[in-house]
Amino acid sequence: MTPAAGEPRASLIVDNALCELPRISAWVHDWAEGQHLPERVAHNLDLCSTEVVTNIMTHAAGDGAQSILLRLGWQGDEVALEVVDEGRAFDLRQVPEPARATSLRDAKVGGWGIPMVRHFSDGVRYRHEDGRNRLTLLFRAAAPP
Repeated sequence: MTPAAGEPRASLIVDNALCELPRISAWVHDWAEGQHLPERVAHNLDLCSTEVVTNIMTHAAGDGAQSILLRLGWQGDEVALEVVDEGRAFDLRQVPEPARATSLRDAKVGGWGIPMVRHFSDGVRYRHEDGRNRLTLLFRAAAPP
């Protein structure tokens, strides 16, 4: 991650509890503001971090995900959001797109979080090592200030 003025890298550890979501959002927005990111990028970072962490808290709670580490920083001209947890291996890149409903009656609630993350981020990397999931989402942004 390329250093920028202000706080080029930031880390946050949160408990596996939904009450942590507002803290994550505030942390993301504070860092984005310090990096002079466009509002669009800050919004996408917030949306994706909230969705990914909510999925970990909801689906990996019984799998050893006691705390979740988030990191923000620069990788060239992109902002990287890394999310690390100790739940079972889960690569969101392998999840197929949900079928689109042909009518309102056929529409299902849920299952759109991963497609949303794919849509609002510009790149997804994943690896599972040392018993941890390491998901990195990339967001195109102006060069670091």
